[in-house]
Amino acid sequence: MDLERDVKEGTKNSMVSHKCQVIEVISLTEKTYLFELLSPVDTVLDYCAGQHLQLDLDVNKDGQIHSLLYSIANSFDHKQPRRLQLIIENSSEFAGQIVQRLIEACEDQIKVDVALAMGKAYLQTGLSLPHILVAAGSGISKVKCIAEEILKQNPYADVQVYWSNKNIDDFYLLDQFNVLQEQYKLFEFTPILESIHEAWSGRAGYIYQVIEQDFDRLNDVQMYLCGSPQMVYGTIDKLEPVGLKEANCYSDVFEYAPRN
Repeated sequence: MDLERDVKEGTKNSMVSHKCQVIEVISLTEKTYLFELLSPVDTVLDYCAGQHLQLDLDVNKDGQIHSLLYSIANSFDHKQPRRLQLIIENSSEFAGQIVQRLIEACEDQIKVDVALAMGKAYLQTGLSLPHILVAAGSGISKVKCIAEEILKQNPYADVQVYWSNKNIDDFYLLDQFNVLQEQYKLFEFTPILESIHEAWSGRAGYIYQVIEQDFDRLNDVQMYLCGSPQMVYGTIDKLEPVGLKEANCYSDVFEYAPRN
């Protein structure tokens, strides 16, 4: 899902707006940042793992508010019911301005307007079934949130995360997922580099090719995918011959870029 585009659809009635404080900015890579937000005191956020929010921001400091969509990167925590995480990559001039505005909001203690929750591709499947969570690039925000929630609800859930990137330096959550892999017996994490590289000793190639190597059949698998429409639909189509059912797949792509 392209989470740096302006919102085209109208705000849903079920959404709730909050003026949130940006309390911390963490640099994950040279171009990628994790932003920690807090909703107002005495509020409790209401969202499901895998949903996204709308951030209203004066990106260019010209009085024009841009409504932007970002995956919520953390699962809900009853001990910290006001907490939100956003992972934003400075991948363009516009994205760089968004990052700068949020850094300034943190430094100057300026609250930002956030509305949530949006998206139908949230965690909604029985955790007794095997789950495959697939992310390309920044789609890992959504997958991180879903993985955390599954493991919170069922520490013995069968969960496999596949994360594909173009560059080695883009695996900014590598350590976090490796820790989860050590903590949970049936959790597996597979980073995939799109092309073979002499400095990379891990898996390489298309996501569907790596999954095909790991599974003989995918009949009962529940799959959540986050990436471009080409990646999502291409992965589903390539894996259908080994039993993957599109009815068992969940992605924001189904909403904003349905098949013709």
